[in-house]
Amino acid sequence: MSERKRFWKDFWQLHVPLALVLALCTFATINQVGRATEGVSRSFVYAIQWPIIGIFAIVVWNRYRKHGSLSVSISQHFKDRTARITREAERVQALEQDPDEIAWNQYLTELHAQDPPGGPPSDGKGP
Repeated sequence: MSERKRFWKDFWQLHVPLALVLALCTFATINQVGRATEGVSRSFVYAIQWPIIGIFAIVVWNRYRKHGSLSVSISQHFKDRTARITREAERVQALEQDPDEIAWNQYLTELHAQDPPGGPPSDGKGP
């Protein structure tokens, strides 16, 4: 995607919604502070709540701006983690093999040496 298209996409999908949310939070905070000073005690809680919502909006905006979609970031984290765990399991498996599995493989090797798989040997007479 070209830089110009990315700029406008980010502008409309990230920056404009952030500006709207921050404007709403600012208006609501001022409104609730005014109500709280008039004696509505519950408005003190809302006067604190709206700035916290604004800060949360900034955190989400920054996350999307730096890493793109949150679900893409989370799924990439778990893909990397799964790959790391799989590599570790393969390494451990290569280092320590089960003694019963080793004995079984030796038994199969001996059995195949005595009687090769694929049916009885052909004597050339045919059916």
